[in-house]
Amino acid sequence: MLLLVGVAAAAWRVPSPPDATFVLPPRPASAAAPDGPPIHHEIELPTPTPSAHASSIAMMPDGSLRIAWFGGAREGAGDVGIWMAEVSPAGRVGEHWLALARKDLEARLSRVIRIIGNPVVWCDPRGVLRLWVVSVSYGGWSGSSVNALESRDGGRSWENPRRLVVSPLFNLSTLVRAQPVALSDGSIGLPAYHELARKWGLWIRLDESGHMYALERIMPATGSWLQPSVAPLSSTRAIALLRCAVPELAAVGRASSTDAGAAWRAEGTLPIPNPDSGLALLALQDGSLLLAANPSTSNRAKLQLFRSRDNGETWVPSRVVAEAPQGEFSYPCLVQGSDGLVHLSFTRQRKGISLVTLNAQWLDGALP
Repeated sequence: MLLLVGVAAAAWRVPSPPDATFVLPPRPASAAAPDGPPIHHEIELPTPTPSAHASSIAMMPDGSLRIAWFGGAREGAGDVGIWMAEVSPAGRVGEHWLALARKDLEARLSRVIRIIGNPVVWCDPRGVLRLWVVSVSYGGWSGSSVNALESRDGGRSWENPRRLVVSPLFNLSTLVRAQPVALSDGSIGLPAYHELARKWGLWIRLDESGHMYALERIMPATGSWLQPSVAPLSSTRAIALLRCAVPELAAVGRASSTDAGAAWRAEGTLPIPNPDSGLALLALQDGSLLLAANPSTSNRAKLQLFRSRDNGETWVPSRVVAEAPQGEFSYPCLVQGSDGLVHLSFTRQRKGISLVTLNAQWLDGALP
């Protein structure tokens, strides 16, 4: 058995990708001028299932949003599916629908699937809506695989389903959670993570058609780091922040790259507590960084934003988005539109998904 595993690992090679740089966010349009008024409003998305979690946001070419999450009786239940809602550029909730059922994915991939979860949606530069979704055939989340699909009608139907092969050892224990990053050659940087036995972040480089051709580790396997969120700082530099899976540490891990993700270096932790909880990081159009986290040593009762204007070296507390003594406000996702507006989705009490739209002026109102 060991000999077969060794042969498989030796034979499995990932071709070297061409050089590429990060695609940086465009400058804001006039609608988001620095002298504009503060903007902040919140809506709750439809709740077609008793439980909802792990939302992801895609900005569409027309300025509308597609928000995906997994919903069902509870996390890990057989009836969990990937749900999606449309939000207009004016902030109105439109249709919502079951975008992908577990049985549908099982039939498309011709393999047993017991659990699905953690959708990541993203609209590529060609206007194709991409969906990555985690599935489990046997066991728990540590036995996960990542599957990719594409939609050319805004998420109503899906095509080109495939299972990403990122490991020669049974292709197990790879999950996704955070938004991808576009690169200059049309390829995609997809943050991911490994969760079997030990936990570490991954950077998966996909070609324009969505097939993997590079894989790098973010943070060493000696720790317990997962769910990296990546923000470009320049065409070649990026920062990654990671969830720590050791609750008593309540830490946010930090890593960086100086070669557009070809290699990553661990850089300790931030002075912001975060108790084994998901986070979101976004490079804003003004050059600052925005972080959404649960700043506590024990729970997810408060979701707060933090700003950095020095490439993540120091962080200043900004607005509290949601807080309640017995609440859970978790798994944030952050995106920014070409108009400069920032959209933040998060899980509310494990029962629904909330969407907050805000601008930099509202954020700056909380800064000293």
